[in-house]
Amino acid sequence: MTQSDRLNRLTLAAMLLALCVIGANVKIMGSVAFDSAPAFLGAVLLGPWFGATLGLFGHLVSAALAGFPLTLPIHLIIGVAMGICMLIFGLVRKWLGKDTLKGVLTSDVLGYAINVPIELVLLYPLMKQAVWAFFVPLTIATILNLIVCEVIYAALPHRVKDAPFLTPQK
Repeated sequence: MTQSDRLNRLTLAAMLLALCVIGANVKIMGSVAFDSAPAFLGAVLLGPWFGATLGLFGHLVSAALAGFPLTLPIHLIIGVAMGICMLIFGLVRKWLGKDTLKGVLTSDVLGYAINVPIELVLLYPLMKQAVWAFFVPLTIATILNLIVCEVIYAALPHRVKDAPFLTPQK
């Protein structure tokens, strides 16, 4: 990978992080927002590790803009869970195919499963029954973020999806 390719990847990652910040301002409830759609897209376009980084920082920015309503330790747990979610989402997409129906459906189902039920189970020891208040808004936000990601990815022309700087490093 050339230095120009690395610069292009870093530039796209910075633009997606900026979109995470913009999406973090579109709130559904508390820190639940549209901050993860760019991270999902980054996991598909740039790879799982870029997606994980975008997921972690995207959530932390969203939580910071809301004033860390669930406390910093809880938001750190959520941020790490978001990073893991994007990592797995990107890996599944990479293994099963970015454009295959099987890859799209499997990664979306896993993305939802990690982002909502598994994350709420992880938060239950700290938040107790309060986690159930987040189930509906988190479900809505996750599904909408996944839909936004998939619609944008489907709308991208092949010359963008197959850009030389997006190919895996060798």
